[in-house]
Amino acid sequence: MMDNNTIAAELLGYRVGSTKILEAVSFRLAKGESMVICGSSGSGKTSLGRLIAGQIQPGSGRLEIDGGLNRLMVDQQDHFLSLSGRRSTYYGQRYENQGMENSPSIRSYLEKVATKANLNVSTEAIDQVMESMHIAHIHDRKLLQLSSGERKRTQLAAALLQKPDILVLDQPFVGLDVEARKTLAGLIARQMQHGVSFVLICSAGLVPKEVSRVLELHQGKQQQWCSIADFKPSIPSYKGMAEAQSPELLASMPMPDEQFEDIIRMRNVNVTIGGKQILNNVNWQVKPGEQWALLGHNGAGKTTLLSLVTADNPQGYTNDLVLFDRQRGSGESIWDIKNRIGFVSPELHLYFLRGEGIFNTIPGLQTKAHAHYDALTCLEVVVSGFRNEIGFATAPTDLERDLAEKWFPALGLSHLRDRLFLHASLGEQRSLLLARALVKSPSLLILDEPCQGLDNEQTSRFVHLLDQVCRHLNTTMVYVTHHRSEIPGCVSKLLELADGGVSYSGAFY
Repeated sequence: MMDNNTIAAELLGYRVGSTKILEAVSFRLAKGESMVICGSSGSGKTSLGRLIAGQIQPGSGRLEIDGGLNRLMVDQQDHFLSLSGRRSTYYGQRYENQGMENSPSIRSYLEKVATKANLNVSTEAIDQVMESMHIAHIHDRKLLQLSSGERKRTQLAAALLQKPDILVLDQPFVGLDVEARKTLAGLIARQMQHGVSFVLICSAGLVPKEVSRVLELHQGKQQQWCSIADFKPSIPSYKGMAEAQSPELLASMPMPDEQFEDIIRMRNVNVTIGGKQILNNVNWQVKPGEQWALLGHNGAGKTTLLSLVTADNPQGYTNDLVLFDRQRGSGESIWDIKNRIGFVSPELHLYFLRGEGIFNTIPGLQTKAHAHYDALTCLEVVVSGFRNEIGFATAPTDLERDLAEKWFPALGLSHLRDRLFLHASLGEQRSLLLARALVKSPSLLILDEPCQGLDNEQTSRFVHLLDQVCRHLNTTMVYVTHHRSEIPGCVSKLLELADGGVSYSGAFY
């Protein structure tokens, strides 16, 4: 009997193959209440969210939800992978103007959402949801040109169009700057007041005060089910950060074998995409062995700036841009540049995940998996970093395989070495992609929000290991984040962007 409960779970269990994901989870959420699911990475948070949203079914136990309620889930990843609904494997395609006129804008995407979900919504309703999500002023912007904050708000607008009674949000605050997080928390609070029950999957430190209840998980088991007032995180923090985590790994990493005068040199760089000025007269010089933080609000131009450095943006040819001592357009190939760079970004993560295209990832609709991505093991993903491969990895040398294997204990992921990448949690996947970026000891390391989706233990472990690696190899690094507290101690330089221009460049403060 549901009684006065919106959700009732009793001894809930879930497995993927022989791997136990959830075990004996029990809770009851009353009508009108909202809850947070928190816990360590890999603890089963997303799987529980998918169970509540009806995307998967429990393997054991009982889950009762009023059948008349409209349930939706907004994934942590937005899957805006392709133009006009076509799957793309070319990361730099988002920076090409050619063909961009045929790719969906925010408005056309929301119209497509309404059509595919058989919603009878008016233009005014779409205008209203865009206004509520602070994206009305960019309604004609193409999906692949959006910043991470704009992409998140577009995801939520698509869900709200469908008027959900229960809305599951998987890590909604990830990738957002401080102001964007406040804006989103305010929107969630208003929707709660309008009767929407939220299930928020987020870290313990980001639990909104309007939430009624908290469910904490660890290794698939329930640690706490309590009121927000009584909640105190019980998962222990990572200890032992003062000691080197993997001397064997550091000793085995080869020193970069090339010497350069300038890693990056930009002079009065400008980038315009779709008629909009994204970067405006940017000057920046990065010398070998320097570690930089790149900061700025969502939409400040950080990702576009990095796209010039990674050779994904063709406007690098039309600017005064030097990479690894060579002027862009002087005969170097894209792969000459990429082979010297270790790179991680939220968007790159998507290329290792399932997805058929923009319009098949509307909240509430299912996506089929790609068999060749499904077949990748975690070790193969790390090995692929030696040659910048995505999807398939050529056979590694014995030395490469041995070095790749050393990263697993260093990151606390020894149990994942031979497991399928898609069976790891999103946080564990991100850790593996960090290892992929570092495995070849690159001349330049670019980390675009690298700790996005990691729990506190993983973040502490990785930031400390990264600090050791940079000091040991004197690695040149550019580190992008919205959280100053996670910036490694080796960082001594800061470039700060605001509205496409440089607001500060100098010593890190």
